Amino acid sequence: MERRVVVTGLGAVSCAGNSVPELWESLVSGRSGIGKITLFDPAGLSCPVGEVRDFVLTDVTGKEARRMSRNTKFAIGAASEAMAMARLERDPEKRGGDPFRFGVLFANAAGGVEEYDQNAETLARRGPDGISPFFVPKYISNAAGGMLAIRWGLRGPNFNPVSACASGAHAIGESWWMIRRGDAELMLAGGTEACLTRLLTSGFNSLTALSRSTAPERACRPFDLNRDGFVLAEGAGALVLEELEHARKRGAEILAEVAGYGASCDATHITAPDPSGAGLAYAIRRALETAGALPSEVGAVYAHGTGTVANDRVEAKTLAAVFGDALPGIRVSAIKSMIGHALSASGALAAIAAVRTLETGILPPTINYTTPDPECALDVNPGKAAKIDPAMVLIDALGFGGHNAALIFKRWEGR
Repeated sequence: MERRVVVTGLGAVSCAGNSVPELWESLVSGRSGIGKITLFDPAGLSCPVGEVRDFVLTDVTGKEARRMSRNTKFAIGAASEAMAMARLERDPEKRGGDPFRFGVLFANAAGGVEEYDQNAETLARRGPDGISPFFVPKYISNAAGGMLAIRWGLRGPNFNPVSACASGAHAIGESWWMIRRGDAELMLAGGTEACLTRLLTSGFNSLTALSRSTAPERACRPFDLNRDGFVLAEGAGALVLEELEHARKRGAEILAEVAGYGASCDATHITAPDPSGAGLAYAIRRALETAGALPSEVGAVYAHGTGTVANDRVEAKTLAAVFGDALPGIRVSAIKSMIGHALSASGALAAIAAVRTLETGILPPTINYTTPDPECALDVNPGKAAKIDPAMVLIDALGFGGHNAALIFKRWEGR
């Protein structure tokens, strides 16, 4: 019998809210969390960003906090909410189950970049003896997944999928496969990023990929004719995925089902998407195939929707090719218009929103959409949230290097 995978917990940290209820309320209200740079000296940079604000990590000692980078703290914050929602005890003895059957795939592309910046400055001033012995374990990008495993005693499969902006979606999809094929009963999956440092932001700025809007809350304009780039952001998203019968036996509340997953690579360009959209189309079709679903069964799409000319046009073209005659009946939401682009965390945050849409029947708007682009002929649900009734929701994610991922979530109806 095919093993089915369900979602039993969600957790979020973002510039638009540091919990799932806060984030969801912002998204449904069409409220942007994007603002001016405050984390570092913005001299020479005119780009707005999506900074996490007022984040407080509870239930950790000062010693523990000092040994974590910012992205790891975000990961623990999001995971704590997700594990609590799933009613999973931190202590393995109280939680029960085989800890070797509980794993973690938590994506992080940039690592603890603020640690790199700080220690590079220390090296220049004081030499090698001035470097903290905790620099490397705080900086490496798999630190978040390792710390999550240590914190909850999760001894199953654990590694860091790194595929740039597609990483979080890949982490969820690969966790789905692990449970489906019997490698685990439960996976803590998602992504985290704390990429807002002067060095890394300057690097993206040099790519001329960032919006330079002087009105931060209007900076990210996915699919709008006048869009001028994406907004770099930070945050984390966590999902608890479980094999269906495992969730039922412990009496967990089931929020949605993960029905399908597809992945591919454009193999075309290091930063730009393949203009033909062939790679993304394959990933979406593969997600539909593994879900056993027809394009007409998908009621909504959470688009990658970065607000760059190339990405948005390729994505719109691809959705039109895959969904064909069904496309006019599909609502599209581009939540990066409100939360910016949190790299590895972006796919996980979109997945959380997809689950909430299936639970509530509400699709958040794409804000800042005022002038249609004839080459992006999508119903992007502009202006305000819509009441819809989708049986399935698709999310897609694209990353530098040509990486593509697609996930299909299905409404849980108790069978």
